[in-house]
Amino acid sequence: MPDQFILSELEQDLLAELFNLGVGRAANSLSQMVNQEVTLTVPSVKFLEMQDMAGKLGSEERVCAVGQSLHGPFDAYSLLLFPEQSSIEVVRRMLGLQESLSNELVLEMQQEAMNEVGNIVLNACIGSISNSMNHTIMVELPEYYLDQADVLFEKASDGSGGTVLFMTIDMRLKNSEIVGYMAFLLGILSLQKLQLELKKILSGMM
Repeated sequence: MPDQFILSELEQDLLAELFNLGVGRAANSLSQMVNQEVTLTVPSVKFLEMQDMAGKLGSEERVCAVGQSLHGPFDAYSLLLFPEQSSIEVVRRMLGLQESLSNELVLEMQQEAMNEVGNIVLNACIGSISNSMNHTIMVELPEYYLDQADVLFEKASDGSGGTVLFMTIDMRLKNSEIVGYMAFLLGILSLQKLQLELKKILSGMM
């Protein structure tokens, strides 16, 4: 992480709380969509350099992701990511598909289903941040990826590098637990703007 950008413990805790509020709202929306209880939590929030990101997911492993550009008090590219096998499990569970249905058939439905899940989760988190910062954040249409982790991040970042705000997501539905990830790709200017907004929220709490 750049030397000039270090979040305080309070700022980091606030950021984690904002994302947990967002995924809580997303879980309610997903529960209504599939008519079963879905729980989502964000147990960890950290910052990584872009070159370390693919290694975190396993650079040789194929990853399914939904990405959206966002513009507001800071600019970023948001991603909801699942390892390929986990994404197949998500699609099966979300669509109530029978276990006997082949992975090949599930993959045919994957893009539409994952775009819907990504849209719900990412927009809930972005909405939580937007409300807390009292700013409008504009979100572009989702993009779908299915590729090796290192290739995917190269595409998503346009090869520009930068810093990644990286979160693990625990997702529970129908007695299965699936681990996914959220990532927000930010340049140093956006990181500094994000920190400034967190400081404003904290000063208003005191």
